[in-house]
Amino acid sequence: MKKWRWMGAVTVVLLLAAVSLSACSSNGNSKPNAENGAGTPTASEGNAEKPKEIVELKALFPGDTPQGFDEVMAAVNEKLKKDNIGASLKIQFIPWSDYGNTTSVKIAANEQFDMFLEAPWLHMGQMIASDSIYALDEFVEGREELKQSIPEMMWEANKFNGKIMGIPLGTTQTMVYGFQVRKDLREKYGLPEIKTLDDMVNFLYAVKENDKDLIPFVVDQRTAGHNAQRFNSLYYTNDYDGFAVTNEFLATSDKKVIPIYERPGYENGYKYSEQFYKDGIFHKNIMQEQNAATLFNQGKAASYPYYSDGVVNYTDLLKNVPGAELEIVVPAVDGWKPLSDFKQWNFLSVPKYSKNVELVMDVMNWLSIKENHDLLEYGIQGKDWNPVGESGYESISDYSFPGYVMTWRPQLARTPSTMIADDKKWVDFSKDANNFSPAVTTGFTANLDAVKTEIAQITPLNEQILSPMAAGLHKFEDGIAKYKSEMERAGSQKVIEELQKQLDAFLAGK
Repeated sequence: MKKWRWMGAVTVVLLLAAVSLSACSSNGNSKPNAENGAGTPTASEGNAEKPKEIVELKALFPGDTPQGFDEVMAAVNEKLKKDNIGASLKIQFIPWSDYGNTTSVKIAANEQFDMFLEAPWLHMGQMIASDSIYALDEFVEGREELKQSIPEMMWEANKFNGKIMGIPLGTTQTMVYGFQVRKDLREKYGLPEIKTLDDMVNFLYAVKENDKDLIPFVVDQRTAGHNAQRFNSLYYTNDYDGFAVTNEFLATSDKKVIPIYERPGYENGYKYSEQFYKDGIFHKNIMQEQNAATLFNQGKAASYPYYSDGVVNYTDLLKNVPGAELEIVVPAVDGWKPLSDFKQWNFLSVPKYSKNVELVMDVMNWLSIKENHDLLEYGIQGKDWNPVGESGYESISDYSFPGYVMTWRPQLARTPSTMIADDKKWVDFSKDANNFSPAVTTGFTANLDAVKTEIAQITPLNEQILSPMAAGLHKFEDGIAKYKSEMERAGSQKVIEELQKQLDAFLAGK
C-alpha cells in the first residue's frame, strides 16, 4: 500500500528502515554497560539488579504477518529478557482494509493494547482531539538511544500542537521523486544520459517508437496522482514553491496559503499526462492497474516511478531479465534544495489508557540500539540476513519486517546489498536535512475542526477529479475548471482563511 511508502507506501509508501538495552531505564537510574553496548547488565552477567517481572506488551500493526516472524519474535523476546527490560512483545497484524476501523473501535472500547501505528493519513487528528493517545515528551526525555537515533529536526517537525504524540518513524527527511529507467534500452537507442525532464520525455517516446511491446512508463492506479509532480519541470528546480498544509492547500515561501492549482507550473505535469495517455506512453489500463512493479520486473515496461525511500523493488528485474541494466533518474538542476517540512507519515503511538507507557518507551529505546534494531528489522543474523560493512546488509531469507510500523530510524537504517549506486546516492541525499530548504510549514500542524465539513466535501475531489487527470484520462482545462468549481462550492475560501489565520499565529509565535 503506497500510503506507508511515502507516508511511507505504496503502496502506500504507505508503506514504507531502522531496530540491547537503553542507556537509561524509565527512572533514569540504570547505567549503560560499556563492555557489551547492550545497556544495563543482566543478573547473570554479575549485576546485582534483580531480574524484572516480565510484562507482555501488545502492539497492533497493519499488514500481513512476515514469513518466519514467530522465530524472530522468540529471539527478540529472549533478548529483551536477557537485557532485563521487563517486557516481552506480542505483535498482532491486522489487514490494511480493517486496520483503521479496528483500532478506532478498540480504543473507543478501552480494549487493552499498548502501542499501534498511527498517522495523519489514518486518524491521528481525531485521536489527539479526543485525548486518546499519550503525549510522549516526558517519556522521551532520559531515553538517550531513542532520542539520538532520530535527528532533532525530525523530532521538532513532527510535534502536534507542540507535543510529541507519537515516535516519528522514517528513514529520510523527505522522499525525492524520479524515475527508474532501463539503462540498457537507453543505450540501445543511442540516447545520452538523462539529465533533464526533456531527456526523460525523449526516452519515453524512443521506447514507443522502437519497442512496440513495451510500456514506456508503467504506474499503479494508487500512485498515478504523483504524475502531476513527477512530470512537473519546476519540481526539479528551486523555483518549485509551496508546501502542503493539507493535500489541497499549500503555504508558499511568502507565507500565503493558496489552493494547489495556484502553484506556479501546476499545469505542467497534468498536460504531460494528458499527452502521454493519448500517445500510449502510459498503460491504457492505468486507472485499474495494480501490478505495475510486477510488469516492470518482468521486463514489460521501460521505466517505473522512483522514490528515495530505501526500498529496493528492482531485484527481480536485474535477476530475471537478461541484459537488463537500471539507472535512477532525478532530473534536477545543480544545487537543488527541495522544500521539506521534515514531517513523517507514520508514528508509534500509545493509547491513553495503557498502564505500560513507561515500558513501551523502554522497549522503543532498546530498539534504538543497533543490535536490537537489526534483530527485529532484519531478523536472525546468519539465518535471515548478514551484515555488509558497517551500514549494509544482505537478505538471505524471505523475512521482511515492515519497519515503518516500529523500527525505522534514520541513524540505524542499513542499505540493502542489492541497492544500486544511483539509488544509494539519492537515499543518502534524502537522509541529510542540510540538502533541503525548510518550508514555512515546518513544525506547523493545522487544526481542521473549524472547517471539517468543508474538508469532508473537498477531500473526495482528489480521487474523483485530480487522480484521473494525473493519469491523463481528462483534458487539463476541463478537469481543472471542474475542480475549481467544486472546491469553491465546498467552501474552499473558508478553509483558506482558517488555515491562513492558524499559520499566521504559528509563525508569530516562533
